[in-house]
Amino acid sequence: DNEQQQQNQRQQLRQRPMMGTTTRENTTISPNTSTTTKKRKGKKKREEDALMVPFVTALGLLFLWVLVNYFSQNYLGAVIVDAAAPNNNNLGGPAPASGDDSLITVDRLSHFIDSGTDYIARVSHTLTQDIEEREGKFTYIAYLDEDLRSDFITGDDQEEYNLLRHNGAIYSLCLSYLRTPSEEVMEAIQRSVSWLKKAAIQPVPDVSSRHKHRNKNEDTNDDEEEEDEGDDSVEEDNSNNTNTTEGDGIDYNLFKNKYTKFIPNLSAAWEDGTILGGDSAMQSTAKLGGAGLALIAMIGLEKISPGSLTLEELRQLANFIHYLQNEDGSFTCRYKPHRGGKDTSFVSLYYPGEAALGLVYLAELEDEDSIFRQRWIRVATKALLYLEEYRRHQDLRHVEPDHWALLATARLLPLLDSSSSDYWHVYRHAIKVMTSMVSVQSRHDLVSVHQGCHTGDGRTCPTSTRLEGLLAGLTFLKDDEMYLEEGPNAESLKERILYFVRHGADFVLQSMAMTSPHGMEGGVPGHFPPQSHRDNEVRIDYVQHSISAMMAYEKMLKHEGPYAFH
Repeated sequence: DNEQQQQNQRQQLRQRPMMGTTTRENTTISPNTSTTTKKRKGKKKREEDALMVPFVTALGLLFLWVLVNYFSQNYLGAVIVDAAAPNNNNLGGPAPASGDDSLITVDRLSHFIDSGTDYIARVSHTLTQDIEEREGKFTYIAYLDEDLRSDFITGDDQEEYNLLRHNGAIYSLCLSYLRTPSEEVMEAIQRSVSWLKKAAIQPVPDVSSRHKHRNKNEDTNDDEEEEDEGDDSVEEDNSNNTNTTEGDGIDYNLFKNKYTKFIPNLSAAWEDGTILGGDSAMQSTAKLGGAGLALIAMIGLEKISPGSLTLEELRQLANFIHYLQNEDGSFTCRYKPHRGGKDTSFVSLYYPGEAALGLVYLAELEDEDSIFRQRWIRVATKALLYLEEYRRHQDLRHVEPDHWALLATARLLPLLDSSSSDYWHVYRHAIKVMTSMVSVQSRHDLVSVHQGCHTGDGRTCPTSTRLEGLLAGLTFLKDDEMYLEEGPNAESLKERILYFVRHGADFVLQSMAMTSPHGMEGGVPGHFPPQSHRDNEVRIDYVQHSISAMMAYEKMLKHEGPYAFH
């Protein structure tokens, strides 16, 4: 009986419809309904799956990015630096712990400055290194992994030589000589200024009425001028790069038989294919920045060796700068006689700072009651006021890291009336430029991710130029300036700058080759740590800007000069 009862129960269960379903007997279905329903359900599912794919993919990529970012910040960066540094031509060596108050010492700075100065003086060409016409040029580019070239008498001349960087190298040598006088450094300065005057300083042709004999080979097409990312402050000019060489020899009289009329009391620093070297045949061009830096270089020599130059020849360069200034304080940045004179097709926002610094240097040489002194101060002030107005409403991310303007500001402010509006407009402009420089990355990223590199890409020169500007700014920065915002997490701008300067200097100090089997002691590579032959490039401005920055840092630690009361 029990077995019969269980059998009946199982039979009943088989006949009962499943939950959520209907029996075929109780449902009327048209012939096409089943197939259509299945198709609709399949299509809907595929649409839902398609919508999920991007979401799932994005979620997966986000997770992967978080994982990689965490790993790279906490492990990979340290592994790369620790593994690479000991094997890079005995470069500066490992940095002290980031929390160490003695991260930057006077001895460490002094060794770096001496080595870099020796390198620049060593690559200033003597008659045993180069032909007479090129005596005083620098070895513009060398490599840490190649022997330093010592003979330029035979073989080709250097290519892409840059006059602005030549003048910058003289500027740093003059700073170094004032710090520690040396016969070798003095001779290098004199050679390099002599070459500058002979090769580049020429009068300015008056082409307002086209007083010109056109060269039959002259090409009137201008190439675009490219900004050089090496130091954020120098633009390369390859305009009219066609063959216009006259004869086989080197003729440093740029305008021989070309022009019959010149603008009185004006001279400029001219570049052409002869100066650039190689196959370049760029036609004569005078840049605003070239005049400013030539003025700085030549005044540097006059300061350490009075009587080397006359005020008249320095004033002629300053007059050219004044001639290029517009009513609103802006400048025409290039003068091209073959293109009708003032060339407005290109604007550099770094040239005005270079020009302003040169003018302030000259104002310091003039007598206090001289009308020339007041003129140079006025032109320099207008230049910086124009930059202030131009950058006033710019987002910090778009403000150029204009270290030349900061250097000019540091020397100009003491010459201005501190109660005047001009003084405070110039001051506020400097504050904005400095704030921009230290806002591109966090404190953590500066040290833990980028090892002190201010641009985060391993380049040494942009870090050095920023250090020059920030250190100059510390000489006039008010103690109550705050970084960006106020509140419970407010940060002093001075403290933030000091943090960036300290770790930026540590990065640059590590980069120099202290010993080298290739004769490259004192060389600073373009990237640190170098991972390729291109990274090992040592250009003259890489060394120049780095030792200029370290000399300012040394003065700050010793409380010397403008840092005496800061």
